[in-house]
Amino acid sequence: MIDLARRIRSLAIRLITDPARRSRRWQRAERQRQRRGEPHRVHYFHQVDDPYSRLAAQALGALLDRYDIVLEIHPVADAAAIAIHEPRLWRQWAEADAAAIAPFWRCDGQPLTLSPQAEPADAEQLQRAQALLCTPRAPRDWAPLAVALGEALARGDGAALATLAQQYAAADADATAARLADGARLRHRLGHYLGGMFHYGGEWYWGLDRLHYLEARLDQLGARRADAAPGPSAELVLPPPPAPVPGRRLTLEFFPSLRSPYTQLAYTRIADLCTRYPIDLVLRPVLPMMMRGVKADRRKTTYILQDTRREAERLGIDFGNAWDPFGEPIRRAYSLFPWARDQGRGFAYLQTYSQAVWAERVNAWNLDGLRHIVERAGLDWSGAQAILDNRDWEPEMEANVQAMITAGSWGVPSFRLPGELGMPDFTLWGQDRIWRLEVEIARRLAVPER
Repeated sequence: MIDLARRIRSLAIRLITDPARRSRRWQRAERQRQRRGEPHRVHYFHQVDDPYSRLAAQALGALLDRYDIVLEIHPVADAAAIAIHEPRLWRQWAEADAAAIAPFWRCDGQPLTLSPQAEPADAEQLQRAQALLCTPRAPRDWAPLAVALGEALARGDGAALATLAQQYAAADADATAARLADGARLRHRLGHYLGGMFHYGGEWYWGLDRLHYLEARLDQLGARRADAAPGPSAELVLPPPPAPVPGRRLTLEFFPSLRSPYTQLAYTRIADLCTRYPIDLVLRPVLPMMMRGVKADRRKTTYILQDTRREAERLGIDFGNAWDPFGEPIRRAYSLFPWARDQGRGFAYLQTYSQAVWAERVNAWNLDGLRHIVERAGLDWSGAQAILDNRDWEPEMEANVQAMITAGSWGVPSFRLPGELGMPDFTLWGQDRIWRLEVEIARRLAVPER
């Protein structure tokens, strides 16, 4: 029964990530739109005290300038509880992450604003801001108000909120609650759980990070305005790397998981970073979140898999032809990791395993499948058999989990640059933050001795 369940999960992963199914979904949505004579309708879900929403709102005007769309805005109160492991940790992480990336984003050449919000917004101020956002108004008027409210909340600036309340009409308490509930219900029905999200024709796009996918789709459908400015609504502008201090080296801790689809997208680029920069890589693998008791509902799983597929296509990385190694196959795999690392093949082993189960449908529970992985990683199968299924690795993996949580993350892939030269630790979470990791590596390598 366990093997049957694993086969069913593996088939589901392959179906969810099938690009042909995605293409048919898009075509069906477009046929329905044309048959009904509807415009290109983009839904945007905004949480006023969410830093990713605060960043995304700053691109709405540029998006409307570039595309002939109807933008429907749906305020929401917060993220769906089932999708957030630890709300307090999530908020802390989101604030730190948004602060780390905001300085590099531009809309129409202008830098974005993001005042830090160290503490949760005051309840009364939050209700006032939500009431202002829940009053119907045109998107072009709503977007700058959302930005101003988010900034005032982050600063705890009651005077600024009072001024905005004098300038704009606010919904009453019942109307505010009703509109927030409507937004949450629609988000749930369409299949997501966070704020700062765009939805169009059956697909989700997360904030600024995924807005380019939405724009590429709208371009393909001919929705770009004839007089639109060139380029995307929002883009990353990265500084040239400074000259490094000769002889300087950095330690980079990498927290992967063998069941993480996003981690599959990280290995090649982390290897590339270690080739181009003087880095000592420390591998700190962890058990998957669901094997640590963290639940994920169907909406979250589906979105992650679909998002990983399109990111893999953009990066030129194989993904989707999966065999799910959840449970004992993961434990069996980790029983070989310390042995592989001792032979200098730890990274090769983890990368090969991930490639096999996420892109080549290798049954890693079957001994023939595991042997294929071990030997392709440059290791001896007879040596692996001698130690297979030991539990000596478990204390190390638990220590890795605790180190990751202490660093401020609880998901993978995560990365940590330990503090040195008077600099603090620097932690990032997500394969889509590897660009930011490189910026920080280059900066730290150039810091002179004090």
